[in-house]
Amino acid sequence: MAKMSEKQSVEIWTTFKDMLLGHQGEGGNQTNLNLMILEMIETRDASKQMQLLKKVVAKIKEETEGESSQLLYLNSLVNVYLLCDKKQPLKKALISVLMSLANPQRMQVTTFVNEQVLEMLNNSKHTGWKTEGLKRHVNMISGLMDNFQIGEDAVHSMVDKLVVFLSETCHIFIKQARETQTPVLQTSWMQAALFSVQTLNKMCQKYQEDIRRAVQEKPNGIGQNLTELLNIACEVIQTETYILDLKTACAMTMPICLRLLYLDIVIPLIVKNVFPSRYDSSMSDSLPKLESVCSMELDSKSLTPTSYLCVCNGILAMLNSNDLMHEYGPGACLLTDVLDEMTQLTYRLQTTTDRLINSRTLLLWSNKARKMLTEHADDSHIHFKFSSDGPIIQWLLNHVWTHWEDPIDAIRQQTRSLFESILHIHLLQSKECSDPKNSKFLEDLLVCLLATNSHSKGRYGCLSCLVEVVGASKVLQCEPEICHNLMPFMTELGLATYISEFLERCFNSHFKELIKLSNSAESENMWNKSWVDPVVSCLCTGTTEQKTHIVEYILPKLLKCNSKCLKYLIAQLSATDSVLTASQLGALITCLKRARVMGLIKQSTGCSDVNKWKDIVAVKLLKHALCHTNDQIRLDALGLLCENVKRTAYVQKSDLDLIYFFMSLNLNNQSPAFRQNMSSLLKKLLIRLQESNQLLVRKSGKKTEGHFHLHDYKMFLKQLSSLLFDSIKPGSAFALRTTALSLLSLVNSIFPPASDDSLFLLVNEITSEEVDILLFCLTDTFEANKTEAFNLLSAIPEEQFGFQSESTLIALKNIGMKLISSSKPQDSTTAAFLFRLIVKQARFRFHTNKEQCGLHLVKEILQHLVQNDVKNARINLLHSAATSPMYPALHCIRYILADIDLRSSTCDRAGWQKVWQDVIEICLEIVSIVSPIISHSSPEGHVPDDMQTEAVDIPLKDESYIELEVDLSTDTSLKANGNVSKSKKTVKLMPEYLTVCCWRSIKEVSLLLGQLCETASIGCECDQALFTVDQVKTIGHCFTKLLLESVHRGAFEIAYAGFVKLCHILWRNPLSSLCSLPFEWMEDILLQIQANSSTSPLCSTRRSAGIPFYIQAIVATEPKECGQKCFQWVIKELLNLALGNGSTEISNAKVHSINILRSLYRETKLSEAVHPYVEDGLKAAILGFASKFWAVRNSSTLLFSALMNRIFGVKRNKEDQHKKNCMTGRIFFHRFPKMFPFIKEQLDIATKDMRSQSSRHLHPSLYPILMVLGRLFPSVIEGNDTSLDLTDFLPYVLRCAHSPVAKTRIMASRALAPLVFKDQVQRILVQLFESLPFTQAEVRSQNFVHGVLLQIVGMLKIIDENCKELPAIKENLISQFTNKNWIMTRENRCLVTRAAFLEITHWLGVDSQEMQSVVKSEVLDQSFYPLCTPGVYELYAQLAHIFIAMLEAKNRPFNSEDRQIILKLLQSPIYDICLCLLKKMVETLSAGEPTSSFFEEFCQSEEIFTEIVLMVVRRKELHQECLVQAYTLLPLLKSSKIFPWNLPKILLNPFEATDLLHHFNGVLHANQSFREEVFCAVLSASGYVIDTVYNSTNVGTLLNWIDILEESCSIEKCSDVRLTCACIIEQNAECLLKDSKKALGSDVFRVWTIAVKLFQDDESTVRNVISKIVSQVSPNLCNGMTHDIQSTLALSLSMEAMIILHQREYQVACFRTLLSWIQMVDDEDIKSESKVRLFDRGEMNPYKDSSSFVVLVCKHLKTFLLSSKLRGTDCVGGLNKESTFETLPLEGGTVPNQKPTNHQECDQTADTQSTNHSLPLDGSTETSSILLQECDRLKIELDALDQKRQTNATEYDQQFLCTNNYLHHWIVHHKLNSLQAIYNEYFYY
Repeated sequence: MAKMSEKQSVEIWTTFKDMLLGHQGEGGNQTNLNLMILEMIETRDASKQMQLLKKVVAKIKEETEGESSQLLYLNSLVNVYLLCDKKQPLKKALISVLMSLANPQRMQVTTFVNEQVLEMLNNSKHTGWKTEGLKRHVNMISGLMDNFQIGEDAVHSMVDKLVVFLSETCHIFIKQARETQTPVLQTSWMQAALFSVQTLNKMCQKYQEDIRRAVQEKPNGIGQNLTELLNIACEVIQTETYILDLKTACAMTMPICLRLLYLDIVIPLIVKNVFPSRYDSSMSDSLPKLESVCSMELDSKSLTPTSYLCVCNGILAMLNSNDLMHEYGPGACLLTDVLDEMTQLTYRLQTTTDRLINSRTLLLWSNKARKMLTEHADDSHIHFKFSSDGPIIQWLLNHVWTHWEDPIDAIRQQTRSLFESILHIHLLQSKECSDPKNSKFLEDLLVCLLATNSHSKGRYGCLSCLVEVVGASKVLQCEPEICHNLMPFMTELGLATYISEFLERCFNSHFKELIKLSNSAESENMWNKSWVDPVVSCLCTGTTEQKTHIVEYILPKLLKCNSKCLKYLIAQLSATDSVLTASQLGALITCLKRARVMGLIKQSTGCSDVNKWKDIVAVKLLKHALCHTNDQIRLDALGLLCENVKRTAYVQKSDLDLIYFFMSLNLNNQSPAFRQNMSSLLKKLLIRLQESNQLLVRKSGKKTEGHFHLHDYKMFLKQLSSLLFDSIKPGSAFALRTTALSLLSLVNSIFPPASDDSLFLLVNEITSEEVDILLFCLTDTFEANKTEAFNLLSAIPEEQFGFQSESTLIALKNIGMKLISSSKPQDSTTAAFLFRLIVKQARFRFHTNKEQCGLHLVKEILQHLVQNDVKNARINLLHSAATSPMYPALHCIRYILADIDLRSSTCDRAGWQKVWQDVIEICLEIVSIVSPIISHSSPEGHVPDDMQTEAVDIPLKDESYIELEVDLSTDTSLKANGNVSKSKKTVKLMPEYLTVCCWRSIKEVSLLLGQLCETASIGCECDQALFTVDQVKTIGHCFTKLLLESVHRGAFEIAYAGFVKLCHILWRNPLSSLCSLPFEWMEDILLQIQANSSTSPLCSTRRSAGIPFYIQAIVATEPKECGQKCFQWVIKELLNLALGNGSTEISNAKVHSINILRSLYRETKLSEAVHPYVEDGLKAAILGFASKFWAVRNSSTLLFSALMNRIFGVKRNKEDQHKKNCMTGRIFFHRFPKMFPFIKEQLDIATKDMRSQSSRHLHPSLYPILMVLGRLFPSVIEGNDTSLDLTDFLPYVLRCAHSPVAKTRIMASRALAPLVFKDQVQRILVQLFESLPFTQAEVRSQNFVHGVLLQIVGMLKIIDENCKELPAIKENLISQFTNKNWIMTRENRCLVTRAAFLEITHWLGVDSQEMQSVVKSEVLDQSFYPLCTPGVYELYAQLAHIFIAMLEAKNRPFNSEDRQIILKLLQSPIYDICLCLLKKMVETLSAGEPTSSFFEEFCQSEEIFTEIVLMVVRRKELHQECLVQAYTLLPLLKSSKIFPWNLPKILLNPFEATDLLHHFNGVLHANQSFREEVFCAVLSASGYVIDTVYNSTNVGTLLNWIDILEESCSIEKCSDVRLTCACIIEQNAECLLKDSKKALGSDVFRVWTIAVKLFQDDESTVRNVISKIVSQVSPNLCNGMTHDIQSTLALSLSMEAMIILHQREYQVACFRTLLSWIQMVDDEDIKSESKVRLFDRGEMNPYKDSSSFVVLVCKHLKTFLLSSKLRGTDCVGGLNKESTFETLPLEGGTVPNQKPTNHQECDQTADTQSTNHSLPLDGSTETSSILLQECDRLKIELDALDQKRQTNATEYDQQFLCTNNYLHHWIVHHKLNSLQAIYNEYFYY
């Protein structure tokens, strides 16, 4: 809301009052109008101001009592306009009003403006040029020229006076900026001067002729002012302290002033002062003595690059085309001179600012050139200068190639715009605008751009510009599959946006071209095939990232270009007779969702098909998508229902039902991204409900359907809120609770209680029980859940909350004070939120506001802290850490402060000042207490000896190793069930308590002090500020101590967070004594580092500990507007230390400097600032590798790693390093020109003696240099630069092949490939082949042979498979190969080089007889080389790989020799060979479709089967990776499924399936020596014989196998084992779950129990697999849906399926199973929180939702009993009519995981059919007895829990102090009530 300042209102009021006094007695209308204007001035509501202004204008136009009255009111409006702020809405409205007046009135208004402006300026002179008034006057003058014709006319009439005023104002502001010492105030004055200069420049440009005329008339008046302004502008340009924008504005002022003062000689003046090297003395005859006018000195030698670029930019911006093209010499003009100067300046640009101005100036230059070519279309001389093959265009293109991937986004955008200008310059110069498609220059440019690296982001911007010129048809002509080829790169988010923009330009251009040619179906089909088909294909088969980015960036643009393609998309995705696959369904829903967001799907009409959603897709299909296993499909389906292009579009009831169906199944999702997206979509829905509510309210008064929609809305919101509250009850899963709380907060925020017309009020739906549940949520271990619960509690009215009484608030306060002493961190947060609730009431202890209430609480907490925690810590810190830590109190104080405005007027400053003094003193004392721990050299787990001696028999207050029943009815005691002495456990064995206490104490101290500095006012002692300067210095000293002396990483990292807040405030403080503190601290720390004292407390280990954080906090918070002088000074000093000469002694200063530099280079906030210093940092890192001190070398490696990430970006994976995270050599050496000679010099030194056989010297700098070179690559588009030629490095890298170090040879092979251009590849490969020896006798060094072979391999890898020269290269290399093939024979005694050579021959496709014989002979004779021979494993692995490739290539059946070799490979003692073959066999046989290859036929042969059985049954093969492959391969063999196995050579007797399963059981029982992969493989292999064993007569072995399965599905097992169990059950569901033969008997329920456990597994993959059983055991329940059903729904359906299948035969067993599932809710998980150690939580299942599971089982238990009664009344088959997928309730009915609204009663939504209580069939008595016994057991357990409650404790004590007992009590109570309700309903008479 815009508002006037108080001073403005007073001035306007005074002015108007004076007018009113002279205009009295003229009638009532005037009086009303006066009051209306005054009200408009005084109101602060912008909308009300607009309304009053309309009334005032109407009254003025109706004024008939004289022209003087109208003029008086118009004068008042002018006064209001002049004194309004520039951005105020009233000012814009007044402009519109004044411009709408008639011409006579407008002329009079112009006079009023003129008079009042001059009066204000005169007042400013008489009042002594008050600076604040000057700023407002400059703002007023600028506003007059801002699209306001009356104001422009007024300025025109007094322009000479305004120029004088503005020039004098500039002088005042510059003087203030020069004299001010505080950086923030100095920047403020510079901003004021900038605005004045910009206003003056605008005025001088607009009224140039008038000002020049005034200069001629009054040379000593306005002319003198302009001369002074010119001097000021030159001073600003020449001085480095001024901000960049002011320099740029003054650089524009300079040519303006020169044109106004010296129009005729402005060009020679500029040339002489800016380009003195181009100045000719013959030009000086007509020049006056420049020294008498001003001393400019604006040439490139006198100015810094920044200032000089500003001057060039100003010249281009302010001079017109004639001035720029004016030739002052032979072919010389300012336009070309500016470009020449910038080309020479390019390599001097280092800072980001310089490069940014340079890019901006080049873009301005290109726009001027385009304008000139347009204006001088017939000037051949000008056109020749800009020819496409000329030096200007070529230099500009090279600039584009160099900067199109600049890290600065603005430079990238300007580079792209520059390229666009180059294209237009070429078209204008070549006159090809009419037909650019035939331009050879553009075609060559297009081909080169398409050939560049596809990972280059810059190329897509240039291609987008080029498409606009040449059209998409030209692109398709060069690369027809361009869209398809770009789809794989859509996985990268950074590339996706650029690619999508390029594709958008392409298909838009192509669509227009096709429409122009022929608007037919054939044209549209051609467009669809080119652009839509690749998108559809990728949506169906692409990765998740590809799909996400296509949907986000490409699909909307496709639909926007051609909305008809939606039908084509739907047809393509649904063109199948079978059920849609998951990919097709996901793509279809995604397209529909995006189309609806864009408004392409219209609202359905009343006559639409009810079975089809919007007459597009079946509701059944949409419902399937809502419960699909794929998260993204479910989210897209929800988005389809929730999103709409119109926010007021009403939501149909069917959509609301589907949304509720989705919500009931998806609240307990473990993916944070899923929960966030779901909340976002639900927010859109709720906003739609709220927005459409207004429209429906208006319709509800009529006889329309609006009333019914409102009713549907309210019912949906009630059901949703009930579902969400049920989801946060005790025992609910973490994800469920988090989602429900966030959604409840969302509902409350969209339908706030304060709104009068709100559709729904959540607070009205909250019951007292739900208030208690929200209070219980404050004990959640997740802080975000506590915050959401607190926000909901804060929104509830006090009457409903139940906290009206003072006693209740005191009880809450007492609970919080008790929780403060807990050693559990989550308890301290609970206490903090309780205190926040008290502060919110603001009535505690009769306080009237939050500030007083908070002050009282803080005092009480401080008192507790001093008298208890700190006191105990002084005596024994170890004891205090375990019983009464210090950090909870500080934590609570910090939270209380978050709700208190310390700067408010109601704040008791005296009281708070005293409190803060105490807080600072306590914080300092806490720091001194814990410092011995966190400053120790090994702080983690360190317990001082003096503490250990005093720690004997200290009982833990909250936790212990032994199991305790915690009774929290007392404050500090523990009571155990057994021997009391067993409850005493010394904490000296648990040092984590001490570590956590110290770390958290430091954390709270740091955050509290940082928060205080950030929120409280800081000033001198005489002020009303809460902090004095001395206190701030004390806090700074505390942070300094923490950061410089702490060794514990957690301590100084968290101290850094607080110190950052302090530094941020200090840098921007107006007091010079405070704003200078950070710089003083920096000077002190640098002096300590440079002193290099051995007694210094600074830590030189642990990466200098907190020292880098300390310096980083100071420099990262320094304001950028002030030039970051501190940062510039610090990094230069650090680089000097890091690059200093080595000494004979270790230099801690050098280690510190390198570690600090690493921190600065990694800091994101300094990413632009550190760029000029990357070169020196890289040098320091590389040279540091050569240090003889380990500490320096270690720090240098870390610095080098940080710099590689800063230069090339973070490498996300180990994929092709020449594609991503790389850059061209030209770009690299253009950014860092000093690195070229440095790298070359270092390479020369490192490789000088590389060929010497006697030398074994390893140069340390070689490795990092090769890493850098490996990240560079040549580009075909950049051209050759002789000064930066990458081929200069080739000889040195080739020389590295001689290195005796294998790692160096490998790195050299990687670095070689990027240095070779494409046209050099064949020559370099031939050169490398020729360097290989012809015979063994010529070998001087096998290292050299290996190095050359590695380089050949590296070169071959970069050759593109689609390269046209590939056949020629292969042919040439094969001819070279025949002379060197001795290397692969046994003549070569080095196995490593043999393996490398074989790899090359395999790549070349050499299949000579000699090679085949070598491979076969080596494979058959594996004992030739001992296994200890170097390289033997690499050789045989390569041989096996080649031989397998040879076998696959065979087009004839295998002969006996081939079979013998394969069996030899399987029996090889070298496991690599066997593993290679086994993997290939598994890959071949597990393919989806048989390939009918000879290799596949042989894999299914009897020989292979026998060998695999030998491995599996006798376990001959002991290597575990081979065992995994063998067990995986066995089920794939056809012979393994034919029983009995008759293998007399292996098995004594025929082997039945039962025997095999018995064997598997034995292997699984002896799994202790196996890895998890082997166990999974054996378990998986056992699954394929289950069906055979089940059909046999002996199932005892099968029951033993089920025992193993039960053990394997426990939460303690790894996820792979549990996934294997799920897969086995899913594969054998027919026999294990359905048990149609009833062979398992009641043991079938054991398998069902396993399945139910897996349904609740915390791994989504496990749940998705086990969910497939529903479609197998009971397809009718799925109603035709595929097996991809979400686990929540599948769990409910599977329970129903179990009852359907087995209740008739096993009624009691089925009933017992259901009861056992209720008992399966493991209460131990709840109790364990009170007995585990801090860091030992054991195995947990965060997905398991105990409360919902109990409700679900009870629901099916009632269904079971109901079906028994129905069968008892001969209603057989009644159960088959139970709910299926299709009939699941959607509107207000019972949902599978819906919990009862009141846990005191059972679910009241039971089937109404159970009205008669007739006796069920046989087994009812036993069933009743079982249920009654379970109820009795729960009653006993509940009574035991009730007895443990303190008789006089309040309800809140029970909830918060007995957190774990309360949770346990609630679940037991919940189960008892549910079962009692079932018993009363079905058995009680």
